[in-house]
Amino acid sequence: MAKGISLALLGLLYHVWHVYTLTSSSYRNQNMSNSLTQLVPVFNGTNYMTWGPAMKNYLLSQGQWRNTIIKPFPEKIYPQKEVTTKGPDGGDIVTQVDDLSQHHLNYDDIESWIENNDKARGNIMLRLHNVIAEKFYMEEHTSSIWEALEKEYGKPGIAAIYQEFTGAMTTTIPDNSNPSFALEKIISHFTWMATSKCVLPEHLKAMILISKMPPSMTALIQLVCQTDDVNELNCDKIKKMIIHGWEQKLSNHSACPQQPQAARKISAVQRSGPPPSFQQQQQQPQQEEQGQGNQNFQRRGWRGGRGGRGGTFRHWGQGHLETGGNISGTW
Repeated sequence: MAKGISLALLGLLYHVWHVYTLTSSSYRNQNMSNSLTQLVPVFNGTNYMTWGPAMKNYLLSQGQWRNTIIKPFPEKIYPQKEVTTKGPDGGDIVTQVDDLSQHHLNYDDIESWIENNDKARGNIMLRLHNVIAEKFYMEEHTSSIWEALEKEYGKPGIAAIYQEFTGAMTTTIPDNSNPSFALEKIISHFTWMATSKCVLPEHLKAMILISKMPPSMTALIQLVCQTDDVNELNCDKIKKMIIHGWEQKLSNHSACPQQPQAARKISAVQRSGPPPSFQQQQQQPQQEEQGQGNQNFQRRGWRGGRGGRGGTFRHWGQGHLETGGNISGTW
């Protein structure tokens, strides 16, 4: 009874281990295929300068570059056996030869190479356009496929060099963000031009970087222009100067932070003198009413003068009669 339970438990553990192995293997293969499609573009015959390094780096990350492209197919190593033959003088000559009747000794090495070759070949074929992949359907060795692609498409022409030069000249160095990415992009275009046997002089690359400095780095441009010999200009030095100028500008902004635009607008409204007291606030409406009364009086007087002949004098005379004034004495 106990023996049957132990056998059933072992069978259950083996089943769980088998399912876990298959699941992890499929998950690992799925991740590898996803990374391949995300990291390596499809080669269409015109983008070898981008596809070649990306495909090589992917094969290196998977451990398939050295075992398939660099290392050739390993020769089979058989056990040795002695073979006796007769010499010219009739004596026996003993020699060592391969015993082909036996299994070769490096079986595991050959199987490992074949497995890596199949994986690398599949990865390359998956990232080739259908028209290009048709040329290599019958080719079994990955190294042969790689050499054929490099020979046919690995030599860029004038159009590819012009494209790299245009990319370097159209890249701008930002004024309000870190310039490191733009600088690396420009220098990478110079590197690709050098691999195409179009090497720019060092001082010319430095001058291109200087011409792309933003307006906030005018002081750096003036400092560089004080160099006596143009051959002393170096691309790496100019790159460090630009990055240092950006870091200095960033530190100045962090040391003296600017107020927000809304805060500056509110703070721009300033009062003349201290705020009014409660009594002054109570007197202001009375003064405003008196001022309005004077204005109304002046307006009524003016309208009375225009309303009829001698209208102003009549109002003045009536006021004196009511108060007992002498009109004749005023004249």
